[in-house]
Amino acid sequence: MNSNLAHRLLASIMGWEPQQLANERAALEFMGSMKYDGYDRFMPGMRFMSSLVQWLNRLDQEDRDVAFKFIKSRLVFISSTQMNYLVDLLYDTNIRPLLLSKATKATGKASYCLANKEVVNRFRIEKRSSLVIGLSDGAHIDILRRDAGFSNEQVLTNYYPDAEKIDDLLKKLQNDMKKMGDNTKYYQSIFLIDDFTASGKSFVRYDKKEKKYKGKLTKIIDQLCAENKIATEGKKKTGIEDKKHLSFVLDPNHNVIHIDIFFCMATQKAKANIENGLKSYLKSRQFKKKVTFEIHIVQELENELSNSIITDVDLMAVLKKPQYLTDEVTESDAYKVGNTTHPYLGFDECALPLVLSHNTPNNSLPILWQDSNQFRGLFPRISRH
Repeated sequence: MNSNLAHRLLASIMGWEPQQLANERAALEFMGSMKYDGYDRFMPGMRFMSSLVQWLNRLDQEDRDVAFKFIKSRLVFISSTQMNYLVDLLYDTNIRPLLLSKATKATGKASYCLANKEVVNRFRIEKRSSLVIGLSDGAHIDILRRDAGFSNEQVLTNYYPDAEKIDDLLKKLQNDMKKMGDNTKYYQSIFLIDDFTASGKSFVRYDKKEKKYKGKLTKIIDQLCAENKIATEGKKKTGIEDKKHLSFVLDPNHNVIHIDIFFCMATQKAKANIENGLKSYLKSRQFKKKVTFEIHIVQELENELSNSIITDVDLMAVLKKPQYLTDEVTESDAYKVGNTTHPYLGFDECALPLVLSHNTPNNSLPILWQDSNQFRGLFPRISRH
């Protein structure tokens, strides 16, 4: 659909006079060219304007003005350039200061002695002895590794490494430590990385039906706290090879395990949910080792972002209409993991007006991202479940 045709159709759908179309056209073209045309999940040949025209046409006439104003003034779109910038900032504003702090403490120097030769050498050791683990396929670990200068041998793209990988990690760590004049044999820091979270449910949650905690972080902590014994049960019968887990990368003589969890972007709600969920989970488990954690966020999304949606009477009247919410969304098992009292507010009722360039989170308003014959959103989403 060419630009002129799309604008004429938009004017017809919205009931605009030529002057009003002229007033809106510049802003729409700017939004499209600067960001929205770059949405990765558009079909080949699709652009923002053509998607907007089709989306508005699916809405009732009386809802179109409210929907258009929402897109124009309230939508938050994070481009790939912006996300990459947040990944850059992740190291510069969070990881590097943390490593420098460890270096000054280890050398007994004041916090401002960052250029001290002894501190610089210790910083190199602290950095190399940090294990970086990606928590999802969207963690941008490749960008972080290049920008931060991490070694390939200290980065994991998943949290289920095999025994060969663990042995290789430790062997290369010990070789590099010897070159630096240090006898460290195990990783000293665990960094868990992800790009975005809105609810925190995928990281830690309590399943009332199964009466146990689930989530990525619980799985990782279970591994880190497991005893350093190779699992051999059933080996003779099944031929299964010996298995190792993440605890093998840590010094078995240390009684405290600390993990640092980093997000490029996260909501205040997600941070609170993860903190409370992990505290409850750790309290419920009787690990032999003490586990501590800290959450670091580059760009924190305040609760006001969602509250402004929930308190908008006109917008809520549109969102509540049943024809704008598909059964595929409300009936999916993944969606039911969160609160579903008001499913039109997105997964776990996060009510976010947010679109990420590579995919729209299901925590955003479903009217934005649904993709079905019943209703197709402005920025259709591909489910990862």
